[in-house]
Amino acid sequence: MKVKFYENVSDELLKFAVIVSKSEGRWVFCRHKERETYEVPGGCREKEESILQAAERELREETGALQFHMRPICVYSVTGKKPLLIAEVQRRLQKM
Repeated sequence: MKVKFYENVSDELLKFAVIVSKSEGRWVFCRHKERETYEVPGGCREKEESILQAAERELREETGALQFHMRPICVYSVTGKKPLLIAEVQRRLQKM
């Protein structure tokens, strides 16, 4: 698997939005209707949409979110197979 992060990317080159979100302090996952897996909200942009508009639409459609604040974190690409893992941390270092 190869993950690449990008500094500056023109909005029109971005085709897919992934939204990592929390509601009431809990991470939000959606059950995919075709694969029966849990995934973070996201999807392809539609014609004439900015990537932010696509992300907002997908979050509403997939989670029923009515009010939210969204901000960009990064632009990345992934090639190859990839697992999504979740961990519940019971203890961590005092300083990071």
